[in-house]
Amino acid sequence: MLWWGENMNISQTLSALAENYLGIKTEKFKYIGGGSFGRVYKFFDENSKTTYIFKVYLVDNLAIKEASSLKALSQNSTVKIPAVYFLHIKDDEIPFDCLCMEYIEGKNALFNAGLLLSSKKTKRAFANEVVDGLLNIHSIKSPNGRFGDVENPQYHSWLEYYKPFAADIYEKAIHANQLGKFDTYILDVMKTAWAEFDSIFSEDVYDPCLIHGDINVMNIMVGKDKKITAFIDPLNSMFADREYDIFQLQNMTGNCFSLYDLYKKKYKVSDKCDIKCAFYGLWNEAMVYLRTGKYTRFIMKTAIKRMKKELKHVK
Repeated sequence: MLWWGENMNISQTLSALAENYLGIKTEKFKYIGGGSFGRVYKFFDENSKTTYIFKVYLVDNLAIKEASSLKALSQNSTVKIPAVYFLHIKDDEIPFDCLCMEYIEGKNALFNAGLLLSSKKTKRAFANEVVDGLLNIHSIKSPNGRFGDVENPQYHSWLEYYKPFAADIYEKAIHANQLGKFDTYILDVMKTAWAEFDSIFSEDVYDPCLIHGDINVMNIMVGKDKKITAFIDPLNSMFADREYDIFQLQNMTGNCFSLYDLYKKKYKVSDKCDIKCAFYGLWNEAMVYLRTGKYTRFIMKTAIKRMKKELKHVK
């Protein structure tokens, strides 16, 4: 994990980036939020009447991945994807990665009270718009029929990529637990799930499809008219099992709009979709915990509950 020193003035540092890459002099940056992997700032340029977003990363290499993900998604999505203005890779002068992006009007669906309190008809229209936009992304197939990175998919099967990836998270969780840095109650559920890995993933995945990688209500921007203005913040978009992209539709207020269930109605999923998504969800939260030392407790609690429930039905 990376962060700057306490003595660094973040406005001055971002100002240097704005001048170097955009030719704009300003220190009027406003912090607008952040998560496990980054911090987000914005500023408005009076001359061009343009608002810019600066995302500062706490973890190495994510800026590069997000930039390539945004570019890949923007070529194929019916839903707006923010444009990339520049990518800065940490150096001696500015020791963190930073991505400058297009500003998107609206609020994310999690904090859009008007949407959350709207009628069933409005919620249904929103849900259909989300799922249709996601289905459009998933309709994009790998150019060479392989799974993996959007720029260079190289795995011949989904499990050739995912099983080593999941095994690495599991092994790191065991090691962190031994050091007292990973909760035992989480690891116990992971152990039970890992023992059933081959059963959970017994169905072949034939079509490597483009995925957003972090599609949840926090990353769906909504305008005043309660219509989607953009999908934002992809995390490691790739050509993958499409079901790897839908487990987060149940997180936070996702169930308020029945996003997960609607996706399953509109597109035929695998017989083991629910238990696969439970596994994906738990492993994703474990990965965040291991990479940042933090996790969102209620999301982790829900992931554990969902995994335990699905494990009861393993055959």
